[in-house]
Amino acid sequence: MERPRHGGDVWDDLDVKDYSSNVNPFGPPPRLERYIVEAASELHCYPDDSCARLKGAIAARYGVDDSNVIVGAGSAELIRLFAEVFISPGDRVVMPSPTFSEYAFGCRLMGARLIDHVLPHEEDFALDVAELAARLDGAKAVYVCNPNNPTGRMVNRSDLLDLVAEAARKETLVFLDETLLELSSRSDELSLVPEVESHENLFIIRSFTKSFAMPGLRIGYGFGPRRLLNYLEAGRLTWNLGTIEQRVATRLMEEEQEHVARAATMIEGEKRRMHARAEKLMGRVPMPDSYFFFAPLDALDVSSAEFRRHMLRHGVLVRDCSSFGGVCSGYTRFCVKTPEKNDEFLDALSRAVADISEGRS
Repeated sequence: MERPRHGGDVWDDLDVKDYSSNVNPFGPPPRLERYIVEAASELHCYPDDSCARLKGAIAARYGVDDSNVIVGAGSAELIRLFAEVFISPGDRVVMPSPTFSEYAFGCRLMGARLIDHVLPHEEDFALDVAELAARLDGAKAVYVCNPNNPTGRMVNRSDLLDLVAEAARKETLVFLDETLLELSSRSDELSLVPEVESHENLFIIRSFTKSFAMPGLRIGYGFGPRRLLNYLEAGRLTWNLGTIEQRVATRLMEEEQEHVARAATMIEGEKRRMHARAEKLMGRVPMPDSYFFFAPLDALDVSSAEFRRHMLRHGVLVRDCSSFGGVCSGYTRFCVKTPEKNDEFLDALSRAVADISEGRS
């Protein structure tokens, strides 16, 4: 079975600026290195297997009980753990398409039968929750990413609660990925984290990767009712989060929330500015709900891979979306960064579009 391909290629040794990886545009908090150095003094100790202090910091930030929190080596571990614990061979699992490929990969490893709920590209991949809920008969689980990766579309809170309720009636688990929600100015408004203790079938994941721009440290966390988390805790690896990760994540959760909030505020204004310029250059570009664009390339008449090559010639890396399958080979994804970096992107985009036009003339 082939492993999924992801964005965020490593180009540190080349003069290439990465706009494919949708992380905090401000980068990591300035004090991150200090936190790591201070945590290194405890490397001679085994990590706390219960991650008690980190769970307490996460619980305090989101207003839930410590017993409603689980942590893992990135959200990827929690995605795999959920499948390992709850999905058995032959189970029906429903998920929108396109969406983050690790969900399907983990479920296939467990022998699940995947039911794709294809999102209509004619409607910019909007998710009709009622249509999704209608497909849950006999399903063991349904996966939803909010905002969705790669499309950036969001689902409102009331619709998600309706889905959770309908899934409960059909004895279906709901896996909700809010990893990309943290950098939205509507994060608290849309999140279902406050609801986890009230819904026995709901599991939510988040991550430090996107909000703190630190994919090199693998730290993810999840929320759920106590009974559900007890099963996940029993199935996870012992010492799955090291001492440095625990100490650093605790400091970030307790002391660096303003870093995330500042980025979310800046992104809103920059998103509108980038949208106006991108539409002039690329034709119709849907306004994203999130902090990255998922743009069709039909007006330029190039594939996702071809567009990526054109942008690389001008020192910019965008996401080749062909790995998401289906019509996504005709789309590209790029993220919102700081005003200065966005200007650099738009300049490169203008030159790449000119190259494409000249190649057709």
